[in-house]
Amino acid sequence: MNSKSLNKTLSYTPSKWLTLFAYMFVSALTQLFWLNFASIDTYMEKLLHTSAIKIGFLTLVFPMTFLILSVPAGILTDRKGYKFSVGIGAILIAIFSVMRLFLPYSYMLLLITQVGISLGQPFVLNSITKLSLDYFPEKEQTLVVGLGSLSLFIGMIVGLTVTPLLVSKIGYVQMLWLYGLLGVLGVILFFLFTPSNLQSVVRKTESIRSYLSDMLYVVKTRDLILLGVIAFVGIGVFNGIATWLEKILNVMHHIPMNIAGNISGILIFSGMIGCVILPELSDRSRKRKPFLIAGLLIAFFSLLLFALVKGSVFVDSVILGVMGFFAISTFPLMLAMSAEVSGEKLAGFSASFLQLLGNGAAVLIVPAIDILYRMTKGYKIPLLYLAFLFIIATFSAILIKER
Repeated sequence: MNSKSLNKTLSYTPSKWLTLFAYMFVSALTQLFWLNFASIDTYMEKLLHTSAIKIGFLTLVFPMTFLILSVPAGILTDRKGYKFSVGIGAILIAIFSVMRLFLPYSYMLLLITQVGISLGQPFVLNSITKLSLDYFPEKEQTLVVGLGSLSLFIGMIVGLTVTPLLVSKIGYVQMLWLYGLLGVLGVILFFLFTPSNLQSVVRKTESIRSYLSDMLYVVKTRDLILLGVIAFVGIGVFNGIATWLEKILNVMHHIPMNIAGNISGILIFSGMIGCVILPELSDRSRKRKPFLIAGLLIAFFSLLLFALVKGSVFVDSVILGVMGFFAISTFPLMLAMSAEVSGEKLAGFSASFLQLLGNGAAVLIVPAIDILYRMTKGYKIPLLYLAFLFIIATFSAILIKER
C-alpha cells in the first residue's frame, strides 16, 4: 500500500458518524433480541404452554453464549479489524431473526434462533472501543464509547417497552415480522456505511505469539482485574434485574405487564441519558474514578430502597430511574478505562474481558434470583443480595489507579 492511500485511509472523514450510526443500529438490535421475550414472559408462558424458567432461558442464552465467545471475538476484532468482526455479528442477527418466522409457536425453534442471534452479539459489543480508536480522534473517543453504549440501552428500552405494546396492538407474529425486518435492515446499513479500517491491517504484521504474550500480561494487570470485578457485578446485576423486573414488579407491588414495561423503560431511558452525561463530565474533568465510585454507590442505595420501601408505580419509577442513570452510565466509563489500561493494540481484548466476566456473572445471578425467590417466597432477599454486590464493586473502584 502506497503512502498516499495510507494517509487517505487513516484520515478522519465525515462518514465516521454514519459508521457510528450503523454500529449503533446493529448494537441496539442485539439488546432488542436479548430482551424481547423477557418483557412478555408471562404472556409467552401461556402462549407456548411452558414454564417460566424455560421462557427465562430464551433470555439467559445471551450471557451464556458470551461466556464462550467473548474472548475469541475480542481477539478476532484486534487481529482482523472492526468491520470484519461486527460484520459477522450483523449477518448472524439478520439470518436468525428471519428464521424465527418459520415456526413462531415452536419453543425449540425460538430457542435455536435466540442462540443464533446471541452468537453474533460478542462480535458486535466487543468492538465499540475499536471503533472509537479506528475512526475517531482522541478528543471524541470517550463520547463515541458513550454513544455506542447508549445504543445498547436504546435496544433494551425497545425490547422491554415496545414489545408488549406491539404484541397487544398488532399481535405476536406481526411483532416477530417487524423485528425480522429490522435485523435485515441492520446488516444492510452496516455494510453500506462502514468503510475498511487500516489499523487492523497494519497489525497483521505482528505475530500471534506477540499478541498473546501481551494479552497475558494485560490480563494480570491489577487495574484490569479490579475493573473485571466491577463488570462482574454491574453487568451481572443489570442482567438479573432486566430479566426478572416485570415479574418482580408484579409480585412485589402488583403492577401489570404493560405498566411494568413502562417502568423498565424508565430504568433504561435514564441510563441512556447517564451514558452521555457522565462520560462527558468525565472527559471535561479528565477523571474517571470519582464518577465510577459515585455511580456504584448510588446504585447500591437505590437498589436498597427498591428492596425495602413499599412501592407504587411512581415510587418504583423514581427509584429505578435514579438507579439506571448512575448504574448504567458506569458501563462506558469501565470500557474507556479498560482501553486506557490495555492500550490501543488490545482494546478489543480488554473490552471482551469485561464482557466475559459480566455475562459470566449473569449466568450465575439470573437463576440465583429465581432460586432465592422460590426459597424465600419473595424478591426482598434476592434484591438485598444484589445490593450487597454493589458494595464489593465500590471498594474495587476505590482501589483503581486514576489515569
